[in-house]
Amino acid sequence: MKLKGKTKKINIAVLSEEPLGWGSGKHYFPVILNGYTWNTNGISYIFSTTYIYDKDIIQGRLNVSKFQVLLVPGGGVGDGEAVMKGFILCRKNRKWKKQIQKFIEDGGGYVGICGGTALATSLDTGPNKKPTSFLERQYNKSAIGITCVKSYYENLAVPMFYPFQWNHPEKIGATGYIFSFAPGETIDGKRIHTGGVPVDFKIYKDNPIFSDYPDETIRMRWWGGPGLVVPEKTDRDVKILARYPKDDFSKNHLTQIYAWRYTGGVSGLIKAFLNASSIVKKEKENLKQIPIYTYYLAKPWEPTSKRIELNFSNKPCMTAEVYPNKNQGRILLCTAHPEYMIWWNGHIEEVKHTKNNCLAYGFHKWKNISKLSKNVEKELTHTWWVVRRITAWAAKVPDEHLPPISKEEINKKTIPIIKQNILWDGTLLNQMKNI
Repeated sequence: MKLKGKTKKINIAVLSEEPLGWGSGKHYFPVILNGYTWNTNGISYIFSTTYIYDKDIIQGRLNVSKFQVLLVPGGGVGDGEAVMKGFILCRKNRKWKKQIQKFIEDGGGYVGICGGTALATSLDTGPNKKPTSFLERQYNKSAIGITCVKSYYENLAVPMFYPFQWNHPEKIGATGYIFSFAPGETIDGKRIHTGGVPVDFKIYKDNPIFSDYPDETIRMRWWGGPGLVVPEKTDRDVKILARYPKDDFSKNHLTQIYAWRYTGGVSGLIKAFLNASSIVKKEKENLKQIPIYTYYLAKPWEPTSKRIELNFSNKPCMTAEVYPNKNQGRILLCTAHPEYMIWWNGHIEEVKHTKNNCLAYGFHKWKNISKLSKNVEKELTHTWWVVRRITAWAAKVPDEHLPPISKEEINKKTIPIIKQNILWDGTLLNQMKNI
């Protein structure tokens, strides 16, 4: 944190590697953070964001002389890295982890959003089960070694490639909520991208993030993040900032979903590959998108009567901890997406079963969402102040100097997000880019 007169600049490295070609919400964070300024007690603070990639970290460019915080988004960044960094025999992966460990040991901060939390943590699958599926094992082995908190998924597997999907398609767990939503619909007919569930998390006020927040719950977008497990005995100070509701939303008739299973075989994948290649060529997309588009387009699928259950009831969803050495790096884990829009009311329905069902078109759909505010301003920016506060806390901004709880106004930086990531333009490409 550089001091110039009475201005303090907070430099944030936003991890931007998307190793699987799967997109992410990384572009939200410069909009929310970069250039944001607030004043308190005669001091002016300003955020500055920089995209950082795996090669930069391996080459030692992530260090406390340049950055105060490493922020790891979810989706194609956090979850993609959790898959790839689970290959622990790779020398580059080991060096990558050691560089991040050193950054925290030297006093740097870490903010993990959804998959960014899963990446940092080892995996707890419950008292009677060890990580068994490919995805569970990768998430468990990806742990960076900086936190005492664990992620919790009772079951986790990749839709389509789970070998036991015929009899147990529900065992894909939270990924069923990630890759499977068609654009939702408001009561006045607007079509919007609505993956996941807006959840009212219970918050605790014995911490600077929520100490002056007026309500007992906060609505944030959940889109496949884990529950958290905090050990009873730790070597450091750990606070639970928020918990999932006692009533598990995966068991609520308004927000439950049912598992689908892939029936297209190898021929379905071949046809999807040809279709994906055609789309990439026509739309002049990067060739790296072909594998992920193939995955989205493979068909057909069929619905089942097996409900996906998460068992997240009352589990922590946000924690803050201090690394136990003299430099006291700070680690903030958040399994929800405070950068994404939320909405009110509505319910999830299964889509009609046809021969064209695939991940790209979605298996579930939000219906009867309340009418949106003008320019989607209220829904989009609802928890942007949370992003700023957790980042400032991780950067060691004094508790009494954290950014304010404030309402946002739409500006030029926000308009592209609304057009590309919220309002569905009716095209298949726009839908696939928002999975």
